[in-house]
Amino acid sequence: MADPIVLQNQRINFIDNLKGIACLLILFHHLAFYGPMSDVAINIIPKTIDFLYEYGRMAVSIFLVIGGFLTGHKLNQLDLFKKYSITDLIIQKYFRLVIPYLAAIVLAILCSWIASHWMTHDSISQPPHLAQLVSHLFFLKNILGYESLSAGLWYVAIDFQLFTFTILLIYSITRLSPKNWKIAHVKLLAFVMVAVLTASSLFVFNLNEQLDVFFIYFFAAYGLGFLSAWIIQDKNAILYVFILIDILALALYVEYRERILFSGLTAVILCMAYTYGWKDWAIWKNPFSKLGEMSYSIFLIHFPISLLVSALWINLYPHEAWMNVWGMTFSACISLALAVPFYHLIEKRKFI
Repeated sequence: MADPIVLQNQRINFIDNLKGIACLLILFHHLAFYGPMSDVAINIIPKTIDFLYEYGRMAVSIFLVIGGFLTGHKLNQLDLFKKYSITDLIIQKYFRLVIPYLAAIVLAILCSWIASHWMTHDSISQPPHLAQLVSHLFFLKNILGYESLSAGLWYVAIDFQLFTFTILLIYSITRLSPKNWKIAHVKLLAFVMVAVLTASSLFVFNLNEQLDVFFIYFFAAYGLGFLSAWIIQDKNAILYVFILIDILALALYVEYRERILFSGLTAVILCMAYTYGWKDWAIWKNPFSKLGEMSYSIFLIHFPISLLVSALWINLYPHEAWMNVWGMTFSACISLALAVPFYHLIEKRKFI
């Protein structure tokens, strides 16, 4: 029998590889989306810019599925609530997200202010007011309709919504289930409830883009990850994977959505990696796993850094297309480099 610690390390390494690849896609997607360097570079690499613009954002689906998978893995043993109170779990999640998030907002405000003296562009945010800052602090900016102070902050709010709702759901099921129920029956009920919510999102809520400020729109992807984490513990895992594929095929038949296709592929890959052994799917000791480990820091700081680089570059090389291609590459590299101290000094450090 394999050593559980070894299996755990292999699982973490494999997931970090996926997160690292997704992180790079998001980084270059934002560079292609926000400009102004991409507005010049598109003259010589139009297909590359179009590809990053269109498909780089699909990496969000990978993060959503992985987030659901990790939450599902965490809640697979229902005795978690005997060790920690529901309040403690939610507060821990909040502070783990919000401290790096607030640091990145401060950096974004500073970088926007500097960049505004060098260029005029839609990607530069106006100086924030108090209500806008408070809405960011409580992850409510999208729901309340305030302008984001940096790119991608909506995802952090959605991640917190998804985690909070899911953990409250599982906690409620464990507390309200009859005392004489076996743990297997409680887990089955929890699995069915998550499956119903996932299907509801796939076939109803995810079809309405006006709901994209609420967790239920994204539960299609998050729920697939959660279900995958529970499926792989069952002896009939392969059967459940085929059922999952059939449900996804039906959802895509109802309305084809590339984000759902990416979510489904990620969920299936996670299931197959566990079934056939994490070590056979993971590439040990490679840069992607380190990027994946720091992906949250990279995700948070790359946009403010890109603002400064863009403002400098567009003044130095306003019309030289190849120089703006190199500027985008430089922006990505400097963002990755600065994410290292941000990760060690802010994200990884325990403040509470």
